[in-house]
Amino acid sequence: MSQLLCLVNYLALVFNLNGNLNMNSEFASPKFDQNQADQYLNELSQLASSKLGVLSGGTPQELPKGLAIIESLRRSSVSFGDPRNELIQLTEETFKDSGTELTSVYKQQMQTQFDFYYMTLTVDMLPQPGAQFRRLTCELDFSPKGTNQPIVQTIFPNQQWREVLSYSVGMKVGLNGNLDWSAGVDSAHLAQIVGALPSSLKANASNTGEFSSVVAIPEYKYSLGQTEITALGQGNSNCYWRLQNQEIQRIGTARFGTVFKVPKGTNAITLNGTVWAEPDMNWLTADIRDVFLELMNRFGSISRNKEEVASQFSRGAAEKWQLNLPKAVAATI
Repeated sequence: MSQLLCLVNYLALVFNLNGNLNMNSEFASPKFDQNQADQYLNELSQLASSKLGVLSGGTPQELPKGLAIIESLRRSSVSFGDPRNELIQLTEETFKDSGTELTSVYKQQMQTQFDFYYMTLTVDMLPQPGAQFRRLTCELDFSPKGTNQPIVQTIFPNQQWREVLSYSVGMKVGLNGNLDWSAGVDSAHLAQIVGALPSSLKANASNTGEFSSVVAIPEYKYSLGQTEITALGQGNSNCYWRLQNQEIQRIGTARFGTVFKVPKGTNAITLNGTVWAEPDMNWLTADIRDVFLELMNRFGSISRNKEEVASQFSRGAAEKWQLNLPKAVAATI
């Protein structure tokens, strides 16, 4: 009976690791817990060591293949940059100086209701040689909550620019007068970029020589080819990105751009950030499927859902920052 149960569990594992995504999981964010992920990896390493009759620890090059894979994942890291590095206030003068005219609704908001800010937050992926990841998720949560909470105006990258980013063409990414994203590209690639954009955004790409926007990200380029992008959060006090690619570990440094606004008179906010990279479960379990199944049976909290399994072995970081909001220096005559 136990052998039959083991076989059923194994088949369930294989199906979940290779099957299609659950429809609801596309916009659901699995909970990430680095301490729990470390615990599971430690247990997995100990089980694999016991099965293989070797001691755990050491460099991946010194270990049998199954243990080397676990150790490569354990030593990989994902970390945030400092959000204060590229945090600026956006004013009417900011746009005028770039030759951009703000639309009336945002002029009025800047004059009477909100202060607007732009922030770039970087994420560094440092995978160990051989480590394979498939998804990078980043969540930002702005506080305080309630009537004085920050509001996310727009974020980059988002789904509308996915096809453009797959071409691996360098571009300037900026904000136009409608606080939407525009791109400046070399004339040799302009037709290609315009052709890849949705009809509603084709006017948002121009030759770098004619580019009239507040430049937020001077040199933006992905080198991963087709990358699935899910981005949510406009109009809320939090935002969320999910980048999915079978070689996401090659991204190196990812850059996430956010425009947010706060009620006038707000001098500081709190920002909570969580980021994690989910391993390729086929890579992780290729040589230790029986060991992995034993771990799942030992810990009932390990889900058999593909999305949740990967998130429970993620590498990532959680940070909390108190941000003093900078004020633009008024121009002097």
